[in-house]
Amino acid sequence: MNDELEVLIADAADSDWAEGPSRRLAEGIEERIVAPLSGRFRAVLGYDEARQLARVIAWERCRELAANPPKRGLSWGYLGTLVRWRLTDILRTELVRRHRLSLRTEPPEREVEVPWLGHHLDQIVDELERKGLSAATARNLIRTAADGPPYYRAAIVVRLRRVGATGEQAEALSWLLRGGAGRPSALARLASGQPPAEVFEDSDVRRWVWAAAGRDLRFFGRGGRLGHRRLVGLGQLRAA
Repeated sequence: MNDELEVLIADAADSDWAEGPSRRLAEGIEERIVAPLSGRFRAVLGYDEARQLARVIAWERCRELAANPPKRGLSWGYLGTLVRWRLTDILRTELVRRHRLSLRTEPPEREVEVPWLGHHLDQIVDELERKGLSAATARNLIRTAADGPPYYRAAIVVRLRRVGATGEQAEALSWLLRGGAGRPSALARLASGQPPAEVFEDSDVRRWVWAAAGRDLRFFGRGGRLGHRRLVGLGQLRAA
């Protein structure tokens, strides 16, 4: 892909981040940022996790650059530098963590490939905004959640709590973005091709979105009859 980054970002922003221009930008990120990713990031962070983090960081930086472009203009080299700086910070953090916790091991969770990650993240942001959370806050929380490693729920919750998210918000966002055994995340379901209406009408996903938007102060990630009763109760309150 030979398109200039500045043109791709401008096209995507001018279209209000429509699917076509966003896809072309995502393709450019995949080819110019993700594919040539340094082997040291893949070796320490893991092949899939390093690529996933690079996608999220690059996409979020593009959204920021669309709003506040640098005076010297945009280039793939500039974006690549921003991504490498953030990944280097993550790499150092991970090496320190491994040194301190050398006797502790964490079971790996299956990584989900998300080719058009930015589009799916935008859909989640839109749902959170509909429930009353500002888009800027939603994007900041999602960016923080992605600034791993490691990219599993417990670590995501810790990162979100550090930037001021409530326990309920952090827990719910970890389910929206990472999911767990037998309960795939909303992000993974969107990436697998499920229609957004189907994903966001699912009772679990609705609870996650509601809590992530700060509207459920008693969320603790469980499903079952209790979660169903609480969801019905909230629906009755909203209708009152």
